[in-house]
Formats: sequence, C-alpha cells, structure tokens
Amino acid sequence: MSKDDDDDDFYRPPAPTTAGLMFPARSKFTVRGFTLARTPAEMYWRQFISASQLERATCLLALADPNLWNLHDQPRPVSYIDASGRQRTHRFDWLAEYRDGSRVAMAVKPAERVEKLSFRSTLAAIRRDLPKGFADKVCLITERNHHPKEVQNAELLNFFRRCPDEEADLLVAETIAGLKDELSIDDLIKPLGLGARGFRAAFRAIYAGHLQANTRERISTNTTVAPRKEKP
Repeated sequence: MSKDDDDDDFYRPPAPTTAGLMFPARSKFTVRGFTLARTPAEMYWRQFISASQLERATCLLALADPNLWNLHDQPRPVSYIDASGRQRTHRFDWLAEYRDGSRVAMAVKPAERVEKLSFRSTLAAIRRDLPKGFADKVCLITERNHHPKEVQNAELLNFFRRCPDEEADLLVAETIAGLKDELSIDDLIKPLGLGARGFRAAFRAIYAGHLQANTRERISTNTTVAPRKEKP
C-alpha cells in the first residue's frame, strides 16, 4: 500500500448504491436521483438512490435521525398473498436499521396514489406475510408525514456532514457541556470565534442529540437551543 493510500486526505470517490433495483434514468413515472451520505454502520460515503422527491425527502429525514444505524435503498423484494389469493412481490423503498437493533421497512407513496390503489389493504397483506427477521415494523410514508422545514434542515445537515470539522465539533461540544440554560446558536458560538464553522458544528450537534432545538423551524443563528437532558 502506498503512502497516499494511507493518507486520510486522499480522495476516495463515493461507493455506488447498494439498491437491488435501478430505475430508468428517464421515465414518465420516476425521477431517478442520488443522495450522497454515509451511515454510522458503514462510515463511508455512498449513493442512496431514490425515484422521487418524496423518496429523497424520506431518505434525508431517516439519515438525520440520531438513532439510525444503517439505511438500505430498495432492499430485496418480499412475497405476499393478495386479497384474491394470488402470490405477489413488493419491494420497499427503504429499510432502516436502528441502534437498538430494530428494523423498519418504509413504503413511500403520494397520498393520492395510496387512496387510488387502496394501498393500505395491500400493505396490511404484506405486513401479515412479511418474512421473519426482515423488519420489526412496516410503515407507510406520504407527503403528509413530512414537515417542509424538517426536510430543509435534514438536507442542510447532510451537506454539513460532508464538511467534517473535528476541531469545531470538539469546541462546540465542550461549550455545550457547560450549558445550563437555553440561548441562541449565535450566543453559543460567538465566544468561540469560529464563524460559519461554529454554526455548522452547532447544527450537527443538534442532530447528534447534544442540543435540543425546534427542527420544524428553519435552523439559523437565531434558533434557540438548550442542552439535552436525556440522550435520544
């Protein structure tokens, strides 16, 4: 192995998606896109494929959850028996693994299509016949489950995670350890003299579970934060 291979600054391209299904690049029904991210389980950057903005938003929100351990895009299909007695297959959009060992299979569809296709009854059959060990819970996600500001914050978080800054994270963590009351992010980071680096570190600290904040509002330097009393 060369010296460059051991160098942490050596560029490594993101790994490809692990999805079991690839959508066509051009389609009337899908809009294929990728999100670059990494999970605690893998700790390397890779592509997460999505076929719609709704699927991408679900991905970003899942990645923002401090309890997430790993996320699988388009996992292997599962078989089920429909209402007419016919065997069919379904592929979930996401399969999330959490730090406590639980697994959640996510079906993502626009609310209009859920009603048009009577998808809730289909999902009930899928849940009934789910292979043992595949998932502990099955959930349906529509645009009604997403708060627009939460999605915006989750997207910004993913961008900030792509700019790691251990020094800033450490300094902010040390400041948080001494906090007793709530204050604005600006007041939290101003004494550190880090500027934008401090804001990004505070932002990451919120989603790491070290600070409490209202994530249903756009997080800014004016956002009020407080030390988290309990770990997420």
